[in-house]
Parts: sequence; C-alpha cells; structure tokens
Amino acid sequence: MARKTRNVKRSPTPFTEITRIDEANVGRLGLISIQERVPDTFSSWTVEFQVDGRPATLTCDAMPKYGGVPHGLDGDIATAIMDLYVESGCPDDGFLHTTAYQILKRAGLDDSGRYYANLKQTLYRLRTATYSASEAWRDHRRGNWTTVTFNYLQGLEFTSGDEELSLSRSSALRIRLADPIVRSIRSQYTKPMDIEFLTSLDRPLTRALYRLLDARRYSPEDPRTPRMSFSVNLIDWAEACKIIDQRSNKIRATLQGAHDELIERQYLESVDYEGRGKKQVITYRFMEVGGQRAGLALLSSPLLGELTSLRVSTSVARRLLEEFGEAHVQERLAKFRRLLDSGYQARNRSALLVDVIRDREDKYPEPTQAPPARPPAASPTSGRQLSGPPAQAARMPTLEEAMHEPETLEAQVEKAMKTIQFLLRDRLSVSEYGLLRMGLIVGQPDPELTMRAALQAKRDGTLDAYTEGLLAVLGSVSQSVLATSR
Repeated sequence: MARKTRNVKRSPTPFTEITRIDEANVGRLGLISIQERVPDTFSSWTVEFQVDGRPATLTCDAMPKYGGVPHGLDGDIATAIMDLYVESGCPDDGFLHTTAYQILKRAGLDDSGRYYANLKQTLYRLRTATYSASEAWRDHRRGNWTTVTFNYLQGLEFTSGDEELSLSRSSALRIRLADPIVRSIRSQYTKPMDIEFLTSLDRPLTRALYRLLDARRYSPEDPRTPRMSFSVNLIDWAEACKIIDQRSNKIRATLQGAHDELIERQYLESVDYEGRGKKQVITYRFMEVGGQRAGLALLSSPLLGELTSLRVSTSVARRLLEEFGEAHVQERLAKFRRLLDSGYQARNRSALLVDVIRDREDKYPEPTQAPPARPPAASPTSGRQLSGPPAQAARMPTLEEAMHEPETLEAQVEKAMKTIQFLLRDRLSVSEYGLLRMGLIVGQPDPELTMRAALQAKRDGTLDAYTEGLLAVLGSVSQSVLATSR
C-alpha cells in the first residue's frame, strides 16, 4: 500500500504536549513486523526474552492466504484503529463503529481504490493472526505479568458495494478490538503517542521503528516518563523488530534508512554500535525536544490525580489542564459531578467528563435549570420528525465566522458519521450505517441537521426515539436507491 506524498516535515511534539495515547503492551512487544514486505510463507515467528528475570515468550501464527504475518503498513492501520477507539470513548465492549475512509485518513494514507483493497487485506491479517504472550503481558491493575492469547481484531464486519465484497469510501465498519487490549486501555496502561509526527514520517519502516522505539523508551512497570537513551543487543533488537534475516550486517542495512530519517527529523540524536558480530550492542540517544522537561511538575497535580481516578488517560488529563487551566477544569469537574448526582445517564463517564470540560456551547445545562423546550425538526426529505434545534433568527456573523471556509460535502458527511456513530453505537447495524452514509452524501437526510438532531437527542435522553425516526428516513432512502437502480 503506497502512501500519499507529504510535503510537511513535522518535528516531534514535546512530551508534555502530546495528547494521544497508545496501549503500552502492544507498543512494547512489537506485534507487527517493521519490514515493509515479507514472503507469504513467513506465517509465524517466536521471540524468547526475559521479564523481571523470568523467561517469557511471544508468538504469532498467521495465514499465508492473507500475506503472512502482520507487517509494514499494518502497523499504521492498527494504530489508526486504536486511536479512533480511544477517541470514541473507549467503550467497554471494545466495539468501534467507523468507516474505511476514516481509517485511511487517520493513518495518513490516500483513499484511492488500491488503498481500500490493501486495507481489506490488512484487516483480515489483524483478524486472523493469533498472538500468544506467555508471562509477557502486563496486567496494570494487578501489577503483574500474565499469559494471554488473542487476535488483534476480535470481530470484523463491513459493508460492500459490489459482488467481490471490496472496501470503498462508502464502506461502514464494525470492529471489535481484542479483550486484552481493551482491558489495558481502560485500566490506563498506556503511553503517549505523537500521532502527528508519526504520520508525517515518509517510510512505513521508519514509522514502524519509531513506534517500537518510542514504546521501549518507557518503563513497562510505569509508562509515564521517557528515558533519554536505550541500549539493546543487536540480535535481540532484530527479533523485537521481527526482521527475517538476522545476520548482523543485514540487520544494520535494514535499519539504516529509518535511523537516518529519525535523526534528520530530530527524534534521534545518534545511533551507536559497539562490539562485533552477534555481540554488538546498539544504543539509541533521543533528542531532547523543546519543553520536554518543562511542565513535568504538572504530573504531580492533585487535580490530575482526580481526573485519572475517573479513567481519563494521563496524557488527555494533562492536555486538558494545559489548555484550559486548573480553575476551569476544577469548575467543570464539579459540574460533571452535579450532573451525575442529578441522575444524568452516561454510557461512558470518562468520555462525558472530557466533553463537559471541553464544552464551549453550553451543551450541559445545570441540573437545577430545565433545558428550554424545543420543537422537533422535520427531516427535509421524508416528513418524519427527528429531535433537533429550532431555527434561529438571522444574525451578523463574527469576523472569524465570516473568514471561515465552508466545509466540503466530504468533510460534512464524515463529521456527521463520526458523531452519529459515537452516539448511536449498536443502535444501527453495519449495513444501516453504510446506508446512512450513502444518504448523507446525496442529502437524504441533510448531514448538518441530522448530526445536530442526534446531539439534541443525546441531551434530551431520546436517542432511541431519534433512532426510530432515522431508520424510517433510511427506509425511504433505500427504496429510492432500489427504484433508481431498476
């Protein structure tokens, strides 16, 4: 799967400003080979190592029909899926409702036909490859090492517009992440992930090596503060990277291009080799990014502890404090607790808390204030009614609004899909989400009105009724499509 050419060369983000996260076991173990291509016959690997002085084993068994073990760009897709799952609020059932388009865009990849074909292969590899980590998977809640066996994707459903069951821009997906990964994320066994820097790197191998290196910077017992250097035996490192040819000169040649790019992009300060042959040791020294050590006092803030105790990840909590300040966060935390005390029903409390803190539109009235009555807004095409905000009197736009470029139809549809998938989750099936996206593209129903109506239904606690009305609209869309195709 080739990659869209990038002209912007981003620098690494200072540690205290990174807002995205990665599950720490996945990153540290390196489940996906860094090599861009592997033979189809390379369908299994085994790595033996030590954890706290005890033997540990990691294995992968894959299917040749899907191209061997997960490798190369599979890591970009896996990272994008995990990032979308975290963004959706980390639901405890591990399900993510998304689209093929959203996954490719989050991974920084183009969305022409062949990219969707390769995305399908990647998803099948992640669904069918079986991993077994023997005494190598960290149970963060209990503070010990366990044995787990899993497929990266535990479930996969998608819609297709042709008889070959291909993925396309209109494909809706329902993905379920592996239970061990979900448990780790929800117990906050995570590390910061600089997604913007990652997706700006040119080569798949560089991005894969960056993910593994960045994970090894953090202590497996407490993955919060990065170290500034990391040393490892060359052969052990080749096994961690899942490099097939483990001759020392071949290992160095495989890594050289990625090393050069990471040094050029100011992530690495240097890469040094000591010794000869199989006894060689490779030492990575990381560049100290501006502000890397600044702001670390924030990690000891009592308010940060309150947020993380409510299952907000450390990186997200730190970002909220930096962006809004302690006074604002403290006030919104109190408002969040008043909402819960008043009986407000939240499917995911940590996601609600983050949204309350970020809210700039007064979406959450004080519990003592009854929300103003709003008449239902009719769908522009079906006559069915969906809850939505009333029409407002015309007003003069602000300078910022006047200068803002209108969103493209593509952006409007993806924004609406993302919001509705997050709110409705399993209320719609994968095929119904696919039909919804098709309808939004042709304006039946309107993307902006439908999204606003969903948000209002969430505030009013009427998502079930909203879903019934939306399904009725989709029924008319389906009939229209069938009539057009005859």
